[in-house]
Amino acid sequence: MAAGESKGKSAPALPAKAVYDRYAASLSRYLARRVRRPEDVDDLTQEIFELFVRRKNRTEVVRNPLAYLFRIAFHVVGTALADEERNPVVFDSQLPQETGLETRSGSNEEAEELVVQEDVRGALAQLPENYLIALMLVEGQGMSYKEASRASGFTPSTIATYVMHGRAALKLALEGRRMSGAKAGGGPRK
Repeated sequence: MAAGESKGKSAPALPAKAVYDRYAASLSRYLARRVRRPEDVDDLTQEIFELFVRRKNRTEVVRNPLAYLFRIAFHVVGTALADEERNPVVFDSQLPQETGLETRSGSNEEAEELVVQEDVRGALAQLPENYLIALMLVEGQGMSYKEASRASGFTPSTIATYVMHGRAALKLALEGRRMSGAKAGGGPRK
């Protein structure tokens, strides 16, 4: 027997593209049933195939690519769910639409609401990053100081300090924006 041959017959090795074309749909269905957010399916699928290709480039033969992919998927999903439990802070691109903050056109009330939203966004952009993190966790996510400290790595007393300073800085920034709007527009904004 020549070097590199094995006893018995084995399935011919499929190129990575063929494996992807053949099994991506099955893998996506598997992931869609197991992850919490549908937008994570494509990212996890990519990660699984990346791990598969790394393994495929080694010398050993993968006899059952589908079973091998599902084994990788099991571990990747487990890791992703554990990471999600440990880090509850999620930056969701769908959040503005879900909360009704998307841009609308219409009446004067809606226009004023958009101006206030822009003022708040501008004021938040002026805050130091640590203040913003603490405010978003406590005020935005509704976390306690203790939960926010676990999520951010700061101590609970540091979170409390950053929230207090952040609120004060936000108030000053909003007042400053309103005053500059009053000078430019001829009257105070509401």
